Amino acid sequence: MSYASLSSTPGLNYNYSLYAVPVGWLIGMVPLWWAIGQAKSESPSSFNNANPQDSWANLKNTKIAPRLRGRIQRAVAANNNTHVNLPLFAASLVAANVAHVPAKVLHIAAAGWLISRVIYTFAYILIEDPKLALFRSLTYFAGVISCLALFVSAAGKYASVPW
Repeated sequence: MSYASLSSTPGLNYNYSLYAVPVGWLIGMVPLWWAIGQAKSESPSSFNNANPQDSWANLKNTKIAPRLRGRIQRAVAANNNTHVNLPLFAASLVAANVAHVPAKVLHIAAAGWLISRVIYTFAYILIEDPKLALFRSLTYFAGVISCLALFVSAAGKYASVPW
């Protein structure tokens, strides 16, 4: 192995980008698991896994403190939002992989989306002041921009292909 083959970003010359999709799914599940744990610890009968949607809808009728209840509701919403955005992320990664976008670009965009989702999740759960909610929106759009950048990169690769 020569020094010329070493990169300043080790490992980025191999493509691990599709592993980011299951990691994204896990990032989306963590707030839900936290919400279930918090709801059950504060009010054991508050969550019924046989009918989870009704459990979340009836959360206001439990003994859970209002501030924690708000965080639980926002954690469930963060979970839903991540899973709504996961198909865009997965599709952008697949499109970019099929178009042979460089692995480094794939990794940077995937890491950007994953990091934005972690920050977004914490912001969604913890921010209660409407004035600070803009930060949450900005982290959301940072993730969307990562996905759109992958689509644009893929489109650029395909634009040079003669059909």
